[in-house]
Amino acid sequence: MRLPMMARSRMFTLALLVAPVILAGCSGESTAPNAVKRMSQQRTSPFAPTAAQRALVGISNGTYSLTFDPSQDNAFTLGANYLSLPANAVCKLGGSSGYGPEYWNQSCVPETDSVTISVVISDAETDHPRLDFYPAMRFNPETNVSLYIYVPVGMDDFMKNWVMKYCDSTDTCTNEALHDADLASYADTNAQMVFRRIKHFSGYTVSGRADSLDELSLDSF
Repeated sequence: MRLPMMARSRMFTLALLVAPVILAGCSGESTAPNAVKRMSQQRTSPFAPTAAQRALVGISNGTYSLTFDPSQDNAFTLGANYLSLPANAVCKLGGSSGYGPEYWNQSCVPETDSVTISVVISDAETDHPRLDFYPAMRFNPETNVSLYIYVPVGMDDFMKNWVMKYCDSTDTCTNEALHDADLASYADTNAQMVFRRIKHFSGYTVSGRADSLDELSLDSF
């Protein structure tokens, strides 16, 4: 995919790493929803951005292209954000795997061909940074894909209630842990990270709201 000139120039300032990774505390291969956890919990983040990565906040806003071998463990550092994508996590592309909440916990045939995704980073300098991934895809529920979003401002005790929400194509953002406790959010106030497991690619944002009426639009920020 050919990126706009501005986006391509930012590729040189965005710290991007693709490498095998093993993260402590990120195991767990439950494939069925558990008891609902509505709020985030405090936990030490296995990933903490360096000072250089933190310095990219705001600058890293833009569109980026990543190509990887889905049969291998992959780790992507996107500015101060981080994505852990284990081997065989990507379900077969091309529409055969299905996509939607009714599929999140269904097994699938892993993709074996090279995969290219686009990542749009926006509002990185605010208390509701957002990452959008294209194309849409879901992940094998027998693997654990984890996303870590750095929040540069507003990190205090209130962060205990912050969650990472899934945002659909209509910009309605939902706390998926309301229906699947595997997707509960965790907050590390020291590292300024909000992180959780994800079961599909679309948009994800951090929100300071974690109440029971958690079907909110971006207008709620």
